[in-house]
Amino acid sequence: MQGEKIGLKRVLGLRQATVLNMIDMVGIGPFAALPIILLGFPGKFSVIPWIIGAIISLADGMIWAELGSAWPEAGGSFIFLQKLYKGKTGRMMAFLYSMQTSLHLPLVVTSAALGLVNYLKYVVPMGYWETKLVMVAIVAIVVGLLYRKISSVGKIGMAMSVVMVFMLLWTIGTGAFAYDSHLMDANSVRMPHFNSWFNIAFWMMVGQYTSKTVYAFLGYYNVCHIGGEIKNPHQNIPRSILLSIGIIAILYIAMQWFVAGAVPISEIKDGNAPLLSIFFEKVYGKNVAYIVTGILVIVACSSLFALMLGYSRIIYAAAKEGLHFKLFAHLHPTKDFPDYVLLVFGGIAIIFCICFEQTSTVFSFIVVTRIFIQFIPQAIGVIMLRVKKRTPELHFKMPAFPILAIFSILVWVLLFISSGWKYGKFGIGVILFGYIIYKLLIRQKK
Repeated sequence: MQGEKIGLKRVLGLRQATVLNMIDMVGIGPFAALPIILLGFPGKFSVIPWIIGAIISLADGMIWAELGSAWPEAGGSFIFLQKLYKGKTGRMMAFLYSMQTSLHLPLVVTSAALGLVNYLKYVVPMGYWETKLVMVAIVAIVVGLLYRKISSVGKIGMAMSVVMVFMLLWTIGTGAFAYDSHLMDANSVRMPHFNSWFNIAFWMMVGQYTSKTVYAFLGYYNVCHIGGEIKNPHQNIPRSILLSIGIIAILYIAMQWFVAGAVPISEIKDGNAPLLSIFFEKVYGKNVAYIVTGILVIVACSSLFALMLGYSRIIYAAAKEGLHFKLFAHLHPTKDFPDYVLLVFGGIAIIFCICFEQTSTVFSFIVVTRIFIQFIPQAIGVIMLRVKKRTPELHFKMPAFPILAIFSILVWVLLFISSGWKYGKFGIGVILFGYIIYKLLIRQKK
């Protein structure tokens, strides 16, 4: 296959593929989202955005499972969009996606680093520049861990997954132990937009906060980015996607429910509150809370590790096709990984870390920049595969077709609208800017 021709080796099995999805999904995202969700959806209502986020992820995951099993090559959506639309349209869309990924990668790294330092401030008070130095150090460490052969990267990912699962299970177990039904009732203050499920304000609120939970689920498709390095990809890619979504959804919903019933909402001052540290201090005391904060640092690093691994392959694939700077098509001479991509985008991520201040802001930017460039075109693409009778290319076919694909399209449109004009115009601007660059430079060059 193409992945083998360009020097990438198929050495990752189902277990490693699932783990790399899961550590990309978890990271600091769900822990940083806990206080944000509770402020908008107090008490027992806090699981609503998580349940909807899980359903959205499962529907979209089916689309990724079809495409990943059909074309298991390095690059994920960069390959899918070209295969789905073909010709000039496919090439243009692939370019827009590669450009969006170049923006998305440092944004995701920044969101994880911001969530991490918000928790570290619980242990060590830090000023502006101390905070930025810590974020820079974290990015540098992750780049250093990835600067090696893919077989070694897989082993590091397995080790990180153990820490990640332990943290989630410990949080859920502690929440079950400290759960107070009376406190849950007190926290579950009904807001005006909860008066009716048919209230437009309610669903706009749901869409706004679900974008935060969807961000915490993003990563179930990481295996598609490294498709050229997966063994038995026609089976392992869809299995790893569905497994990771199912396992993580159960863990997220349980964690949100128990924490909502164990911490008074009055203790959550704002969306940047280190809620998990506060929660563990309430149950065990400060010393244990400090230990938990240290574990969260490892979890955040594991997420950065997985996402930089996958996204570096997208940019590498784009460069190989002439849709990115040729520099990024370079592989390390002895370790067979895209070394220049890691180094350059690690540097860009450091710049972003210095520029951004709020995790919730970065969450929204990340989601809206992908809806019309990636998620919706892929959902439309799987429908067109049936229309054009290209089903022999599919090694996995989603159940309940086309209901899940149509549902996915409608939900992504709702999330875009509910995100607000501030973020919506940013997403549209990215598309228009990319289209102009493609017309002026890439197409002309080709």
